[in-house]
Amino acid sequence: MDLLPDDLLANVLRRLPPCSLAASRCVRKDWCAIIDSRRLLRADLLPLRLDAFFCLADLLDSQRYFFGRPSTGRRIGGRLDFLDEDEGDLQWVADHCNGLLLLWKGVVNPATRQWVPLPPYPEPCIGMEGFCQDYFLAYDPIVSPHYEVVCILRVPATEGNIKFKEESEWPSSPYTTHVFSSRKWRWEERSFVREGAAAGTIADMRSDWRARYRHAVYLRGALYVHCQNDFVMRITLWNDKYEMIKSPASSQMADDGVVYLGKSEKGVYSALLWDENRWPQCRVWLLNESCGQMEWVLKSNISLQAVVENFPFDNDEYSRPWIVNYKEDVNEAWAEDEFEWDFDNGIILPETKDNKVGTYNHETVFLGFHPYKEIAFFLVSVTVVSYHLNSSKVQELGILNEQTVVKSFPYTPCWMGELSENN
Repeated sequence: MDLLPDDLLANVLRRLPPCSLAASRCVRKDWCAIIDSRRLLRADLLPLRLDAFFCLADLLDSQRYFFGRPSTGRRIGGRLDFLDEDEGDLQWVADHCNGLLLLWKGVVNPATRQWVPLPPYPEPCIGMEGFCQDYFLAYDPIVSPHYEVVCILRVPATEGNIKFKEESEWPSSPYTTHVFSSRKWRWEERSFVREGAAAGTIADMRSDWRARYRHAVYLRGALYVHCQNDFVMRITLWNDKYEMIKSPASSQMADDGVVYLGKSEKGVYSALLWDENRWPQCRVWLLNESCGQMEWVLKSNISLQAVVENFPFDNDEYSRPWIVNYKEDVNEAWAEDEFEWDFDNGIILPETKDNKVGTYNHETVFLGFHPYKEIAFFLVSVTVVSYHLNSSKVQELGILNEQTVVKSFPYTPCWMGELSENN
């Protein structure tokens, strides 16, 4: 295509499906320039906006809430009622990545109302019997229409029948597990070689029971998984290597609070939420990966005391709140335009400088980061609040008056691609 004039090449590229067109941006710089300058790739089909949260109320059952704008509820069925009714296990949300949900038995795109059952999950690899298995998605529709599901092994709380000794280092090297590829449509055994030191020993991992509450981030070809002992496993799927990155929170702080892993505007972020004098506090770090060095840089040190003491906020933008969409009637009374909610709005609350002990008796939950803006979201009592990390502006999004939220996924809809093995 070197001899084709730009106009003719643009006409050729325009006929490609969105995923292929997105992949073509990576082929040549001049192709990328043509696609971007002529806006051939429809941004509205890509997962580039935050529209809602999938929230889990209990890890032991399938209780799930879809919290978003009323207009989102008209376009996207958070109830997932297009799944087979007799497949109760399908309702459990294990992970979310760029618009796709990983459920216990399949992968779902709520925006396009597509779902596909996965082949049966394999048994642990030889020598890894007795380990718990968690599963995470790796999907970037801008790069490829295909996705992968990665099995991450977790040391069980009791000795069981694992063959590793308590003093054995973990994770092992090589780290052998299973990965599902939608391109090949099968599970394959993969071995990943560790770069750097292990996270600790089997005994260290066994003392940490909270791993099931944790998240993963897929970014620029690497999967970051929040593992036991508050380490982050960075797996590069393209070269079968991994490394362990220590949490930025001290051991004492991590024990007293909750650590969250997510992605936002500049990359991978970690948040620590804890109580101090009965007031909720939060620290946020950014993972600096420049020059091949992994270093956590403190981004924000947040006190939510002013948030707690100033409900409700004096903010006219709260006139159209987010709701639990499928729990309430969504009708024309909730009419709203289709533009993204303006998260840059909000107010700056007056600082509270006293050191008095608080009287706040409700649990505060960290719901996640905005994927494309440096904004964190909290469930404070029954209200969802956004907090801008740079300006300290806050907004009330709406009421999530449900059971305690134990896990949540910021949801970015994707209108591209097919999920089946024929894509």
